[in-house]
Amino acid sequence: MKYNKYILSMLFAATVGTTMVSCSDDDNLGDAPRLFRPIASATVNSNALKVEWDKIQGATSYELELGIVTSTDEDGTNHLKVIKKATTEEDTYTFDDLGWDEKYGVRIKCIGNNKESEYYEVKAQSINYPTKVSGAKAIDNAARVSWDEGGQTIKYVMACPAEDAENHDTISVKVSDADYAQGYVDIYGLQPETSYTFKTYDSSSDFNNTTYAGKTTATTKASVNFDEKYGEGMWLDTRNWDAKEAKDTLKTAEFWNMVKDGMTIILRGEQEYKINNSISLDRNVTFITGMTLGGNAQFTFSGGMNVKKGVNIDKVKFESIDMISDKQADKDAFLACTDKSFGGRQVINVSGTGSTISELIFNDCYIRGFRGVVRGQKNSDNFLNITFKGCTIDGVGDQGVVTIADKGGDFRNVTFDDCTITNIIMLCDLRKTAQAPTVNVNNCTFCYAPMETTANANTPLFRFATNAANLNITNSIFGPSMATDGSAGAKLQLYTPGAKGSVLLNGASTVLSVAGSYKTNFAYTPIGADAKTYGIEGLIDFKGSETDLWTNPAKGEFKFNANLDSEAGASKWK
Repeated sequence: MKYNKYILSMLFAATVGTTMVSCSDDDNLGDAPRLFRPIASATVNSNALKVEWDKIQGATSYELELGIVTSTDEDGTNHLKVIKKATTEEDTYTFDDLGWDEKYGVRIKCIGNNKESEYYEVKAQSINYPTKVSGAKAIDNAARVSWDEGGQTIKYVMACPAEDAENHDTISVKVSDADYAQGYVDIYGLQPETSYTFKTYDSSSDFNNTTYAGKTTATTKASVNFDEKYGEGMWLDTRNWDAKEAKDTLKTAEFWNMVKDGMTIILRGEQEYKINNSISLDRNVTFITGMTLGGNAQFTFSGGMNVKKGVNIDKVKFESIDMISDKQADKDAFLACTDKSFGGRQVINVSGTGSTISELIFNDCYIRGFRGVVRGQKNSDNFLNITFKGCTIDGVGDQGVVTIADKGGDFRNVTFDDCTITNIIMLCDLRKTAQAPTVNVNNCTFCYAPMETTANANTPLFRFATNAANLNITNSIFGPSMATDGSAGAKLQLYTPGAKGSVLLNGASTVLSVAGSYKTNFAYTPIGADAKTYGIEGLIDFKGSETDLWTNPAKGEFKFNANLDSEAGASKWK
């Protein structure tokens, strides 16, 4: 037994000795081949990024790389575009004066005596500018960059594609005082279906971190296929034309030399185009506001369009265009207007042309402040079919919206469909035409129309006299007349109901058809010694005033207060 214990003790001692020798051999292998990575963190202060870490034993310096995050994988891995490098012996480093509204990543490693660590990647940080830029609305070729009140002034906007920016030109727009006051600026010349970054500055000459005022992004929409919609080579897109030059474009021979017969002209929304009687229509043409950032293109008239002598035109069409007389361009001045002629302008004004337009169409147009809209002055002035669809007509004088008066031109069909018509003296003056005209009024809302007068029946809503006209009224609503001083039919009072009733139809030979249509509780004005009235039979009496029926007619708002249980009136108010 003693012998066995001795043997076991010797074996144990030998084993312990072997283990110790192994440890001694390891100690002689030398130091580790690389240093530990520095574990770092980053904090943001304004547009500076401060990086901190614990010093690593054996490290003599630290190398840092700062990069902009260009993309991030699904697993959270960031891809950096390195923009700055730095070396320090300290345990902190600050990257100053960084570009705003970017996401930054930092990589750090330590350097020792003939060794270094692997990189440690710090959690990415965003440096966001406290901007008042509120966003951007984009269409196919343009964007509207908006901002809130207060804070830093914005004087310049730069637009650049968000991807592959180095290979694209930057589009720059100076912000005028008027632009800044209205809270937005429009940038044209963009490419469809492209993501853009819009950077703003409070300087128009220096563009750096000091003048930077924030950014926003937007993606432009796909363009309309104009070839498919209008025909190859049958359209002219003017939306990217210089805004200042475009104002007078439609009056120039150079423009009309580009317009083929049957062509569609695509206009920029909210761009003003000046119109006068130097424009003589002689071909089929359509004017339309294209995809827009806001409102319609605006035609400002200092004279009515003409028609060339001896031409026959199949169709002239205006779609989604605001048509405003230069005399009534200021809305406040328009509201204060008392003149029955509203300054004397027309949209189309012809005299003895011997010409014919077969179709004249106004679709979704806003028309304000004219003496007449479509006017012929001689028996050779012919408009066979005139249509207003989805239009708002506000303020038309004593010539009427459509007039040939007693001259005998060929006015065959006049249609008002789904229109809102206010502050007009007369709608149609068709006392004499080449053949019996037909006037169709469908789903229209009338208020403050026609002009109030106790003097005579020469300015009714419909003036046919003894002409054998056909008048068809369907699903329409008629509010009160527009007041005049002393009810005398002289000085106008816009958006004010007449006190002495209304004169609607002066037509001894009119064939009248009325269905599903209403009037508010105005009376028909007695005219002359025999107190003759000029009403429209078949209108259903609402038995309430315009303010009982509509929310705010004096402000041009005609949503219903009361349910008529009817489809009557313009669709925009339903």
